[in-house]
Amino acid sequence: MSIVRQEVRKLKDFVKSVRFKILLCVFALLFGLMLQAAMSAGVANLPETILQTITRPFSHAATSISNWVSGTLDKLVNADKYKSENEDLRRQLSELYTEIMDKGALIEENERLHEMLGIIAEREDLSISLPAAVISREAVSVSGNFSINRGSNHGIKPDDPVITEVGLIGIVTEVAPTYSRVRTILSNEINIGAKTASGGIVGVIENDILYSADGKCLMRYIQLDSGIKAGDLVVTSGGSMYPSGLIIGTVVRVFPHENGLSFHAEIEPSDDILRVTDVFVITSFEGQGVTP
Repeated sequence: MSIVRQEVRKLKDFVKSVRFKILLCVFALLFGLMLQAAMSAGVANLPETILQTITRPFSHAATSISNWVSGTLDKLVNADKYKSENEDLRRQLSELYTEIMDKGALIEENERLHEMLGIIAEREDLSISLPAAVISREAVSVSGNFSINRGSNHGIKPDDPVITEVGLIGIVTEVAPTYSRVRTILSNEINIGAKTASGGIVGVIENDILYSADGKCLMRYIQLDSGIKAGDLVVTSGGSMYPSGLIIGTVVRVFPHENGLSFHAEIEPSDDILRVTDVFVITSFEGQGVTP
């Protein structure tokens, strides 16, 4: 009898234990799943449905493991092949990008040439060179003086004006067979007769290093009663060094000279002097080199 009592006690302890409660929960969960499967699939398919319900998680796990193993083996076996294909794709993308950039540069150059042809058509008195590229700049120059890849072999000579399709950039100061040096309109060594495009207000571009360092030009000797104001367009007045009507820039502000006898005007150049990459050289114009 003592053995029976011991077994009964063990059974009671097991029923009260946490393991029994966990088993009971698992059984209830499985029973609920089977009941749901039976309700959705019908009683006739109950055994098959129960089996599928029980084995489905294991089937999914096995499929995932199989896919992972297959993918890993494929990467290991075909690593060299994939590397070669990636390199080919990168090369093709690089070539395509270069081609796009080249086409973009050609389109931009064509647009600039069309604009310059329009200027040439309007100004029959001007002879203009082919486009010249900026190949270097003076490292210590605040005025952005630079060299171009055209020289005497291309009909360029000292004192030829240098322009873009927007306006005046500077003047040629030194010429070699295959290159030339250019002094920009920001330089304090340059003098340009200037006037406003509308009212004919005259002055002289004589720069100050403080304005050059800020990328501006200084127009001096403007009469007090001129009426010049911010926003006025300033162009060359003409002469032996520069043809008339080349755009220099726009008036930013006007202020009186220290002596109170004239005005000064701060000019914003028409083009970005320090970043220009291509220019044209006026090789001849009516009145060039002729002393008034």
